[in-house]
Amino acid sequence: MKPKAKVLTTAIAVCLLAAVTMARAPQDIARGQSPERLTVRFTWKLKGEYAPLYVALEKGYYNAEGLDVQLSEGNGAQNVLKVLAAGNEKFGYGPAVAAAQAVSLGLPVKVVALYQTSAPMGVIASDTPLKGPKDLEGKRLAISVGETFGDMIRPFTRINNVDLGKIQLIQMDASARTTQFLTRKVDVMSVYLSNELPQIEKRAGVKFNVIKVTDFGLNVLGSSMYVSNAFAEQKPDTVKKLLLATAKGYRDAMADPKEAAKIMARHMAVPEQPDVLERQVEATVVTTNAPAGKPIGWQAEADWRATLDLLKETGGIIDVKALNSYFTNEYLQ
Repeated sequence: MKPKAKVLTTAIAVCLLAAVTMARAPQDIARGQSPERLTVRFTWKLKGEYAPLYVALEKGYYNAEGLDVQLSEGNGAQNVLKVLAAGNEKFGYGPAVAAAQAVSLGLPVKVVALYQTSAPMGVIASDTPLKGPKDLEGKRLAISVGETFGDMIRPFTRINNVDLGKIQLIQMDASARTTQFLTRKVDVMSVYLSNELPQIEKRAGVKFNVIKVTDFGLNVLGSSMYVSNAFAEQKPDTVKKLLLATAKGYRDAMADPKEAAKIMARHMAVPEQPDVLERQVEATVVTTNAPAGKPIGWQAEADWRATLDLLKETGGIIDVKALNSYFTNEYLQ
């Protein structure tokens, strides 16, 4: 080979090697970086409703996005939202209706993905006839601090012309409500149809009388991902990565609820009956917000307006702010 030809061949080889190296560099750098550690704070204790996030965790979807995610229990939506607003947490997962109230009060938080357009709430009774909201009058109703229906009892009674003064509201710890209900110390209790109802029916071995609050005007936004405004502005890519991985977990849970329930079972601090977990997961995925042609978690203005109008009409909030104060789709992919 002539010297000039040899030099040209060497130069081409070097250029090709450089091109390959440049193309692989971002991946190599990403592999060398430590995953970004963050916590998603649930607004309640572990339950089947959270299975899609544990699917994303166990299948490595968060890790693939460079995130080291810890999923942690909470103690009520308003408490979690206050912690987010104070900057002590970055992400929260809970009912969007609670975020709507928090934003209206001036808390700097926002919903960045909506997984249920309607919170699956109900009220149950055993021996007590329960055909409609009026049947709650004269009854002892167990509620807990931080649970959605307890926060929404006043709007619910106003919508249905129920005299709240005729309902004996008994506030107690969430762990005590079921026992008090099953031992007839209270007549009725509020439940999430995707959580407590399968648990209690399994424990009691009976089917309870149930009214779905969505059938009686209380159709409010359900499960969602919250983020503090400051964190979203500082780290928009982190928000996008978290939502993308979570959506993959939801996709897999919707495709195979039984497998999702098995994954969730491996993460329960307190073991749950397999059939109860399956019912919880199934009730969750059938209500998952996955609009055609949009990412899982996409939020529609009409759904937000309906919830905000309801809260305003029933005194749940005083003033309605601009819609972009409450939610955004900009982090969904």
